[in-house]
Amino acid sequence: MWSDRYYYLNIYKDKNLSASCSIKKLRKYISEIPELKQDDLYNFRNIEPFPFTTLSFLHTDNINSWNSDDIDSEKTNLITIVCEKGKHVDFEELKRVFIQIASFLGWKLVDEETDDGIEGYIIWEPNEKSFYEQN
Repeated sequence: MWSDRYYYLNIYKDKNLSASCSIKKLRKYISEIPELKQDDLYNFRNIEPFPFTTLSFLHTDNINSWNSDDIDSEKTNLITIVCEKGKHVDFEELKRVFIQIASFLGWKLVDEETDDGIEGYIIWEPNEKSFYEQN
């Protein structure tokens, strides 16, 4: 079962996807995170030995209905994350990197569905304006 092997997380401002950010600025910021490297214009992945991770920059109208072709060359309103789950994976290490990105944007880090079946579980949310929002 896929959910037993991977976490499915999202970073977004709100469920309505009412805010977007510049892909260019986001790429520049994430490229400075040592655990990740750019795959192509819309995707990043882990650098070994960091656990398996993929991040995709999407631009879509619906949080519950999107596909990998939902892209915009200028902006994103949803960052999807698939990352490894398992006994040898430290979720706190993964969260640290994802919260760093969410914090930069001032957006939420959300688990699509927890192991306990809770959908849309907010792992982290900002309590003040982000660096991105201030600039």
